[in-house]
Amino acid sequence: MEASAKGAKEAGGLTVGILADRHKGNASKYIDIAIATGMGDGRNYINVLSSDLVVALPGRAGTISEIALALKSGKKVILLGFDTGDVFEYYRQDGLLAAAGTPEQVIRMIKEYCG
Repeated sequence: MEASAKGAKEAGGLTVGILADRHKGNASKYIDIAIATGMGDGRNYINVLSSDLVVALPGRAGTISEIALALKSGKKVILLGFDTGDVFEYYRQDGLLAAAGTPEQVIRMIKEYCG
């Protein structure tokens, strides 16, 4: 997450961090607005439900959890740099799950979806 916040900050963006713990002081130095939830992995619900769409990069179980939450909530998910195999095939066929090969392709897909 730090890399994405750093990139957004360097590009002049405003960054928001939804923190798993209760202490804002644990936020990355690249976060402008830290929201301490004390919810642990439960913060994934906030991340997903507050989003228009989700872009997922290779990760571990938490990433898979966020992808599943997004799809269950009817949010479009764009995968960059990894494949979930057949696990989410229903959603791929339904048009909610798509894969991109490059960051530039992700940006194009976001613009198409969000306008």
